[in-house]
Amino acid sequence: MFSARRRIPGNRVYDKAYLERLGKDLSDAGFNVITIKLPHNLVGMEQSEIPFKEFVERERNYPSVILCATSTTKRETLKVLFVNISRKAFFVDDTFPSGHSEPPEMFIQSPDPARVYALTGFFSAYFEKEAKQSSTALGVLSFIAAVFALAAEVLAFLKTSRGFLSTTYTSGWAIAADLAIGLVAGILIYDFFTKKQGLYVHDRPRRNIWGLAKQAIRGEVRDNPLVSFIVSVLGTLTTTIILKVFNLL
Repeated sequence: MFSARRRIPGNRVYDKAYLERLGKDLSDAGFNVITIKLPHNLVGMEQSEIPFKEFVERERNYPSVILCATSTTKRETLKVLFVNISRKAFFVDDTFPSGHSEPPEMFIQSPDPARVYALTGFFSAYFEKEAKQSSTALGVLSFIAAVFALAAEVLAFLKTSRGFLSTTYTSGWAIAADLAIGLVAGILIYDFFTKKQGLYVHDRPRRNIWGLAKQAIRGEVRDNPLVSFIVSVLGTLTTTIILKVFNLL
């Protein structure tokens, strides 16, 4: 048997309609057995693999799942690991034993190496072009710019007790501009961290800041954008303090 592995785009959102279309396309392509593997540490061993149709009808989201499609006539297998968040998820699967330590990825196996090559190329394009992007290049650049802008404002404030622009300009507009930069940067960073990606059979509502705060209080800090934001700010503050202690700032 010949096989290949390839990452699928991590910035895509796959919804119920997409999944139903994928299931139909797989059936039409001769994959007559389609199942979904669920994290056995979350659902139990007896529910670790269920039929594709049952998974769609459940309309439940999981941290990560594995779609398994098999063609018994051609002896070909397609496996796709969809990762929503990095919460611990373990599977009864030799290819993807866990979901929290793997990127979104697909696995193709066939007795024909030419078929492996063709299927890998086809499904790579399928997962890239047929799904909606959760973030674009502009969104990533905006996030990076927001991080640098917020860091500049924090560093300037710690050093001079003024905002970045206020250290050069003393007029009121500079103070207002610094406040606006901090607010916009915070919104952009929050928006970036709260964008959903992965497979969502049931539409996940956008998490608000109060819900995130409650999760953090309960100790649910993994994949919590509010916690990520606070850690980023604390990291900037710590770096600044260290630089000041060694007279490097």
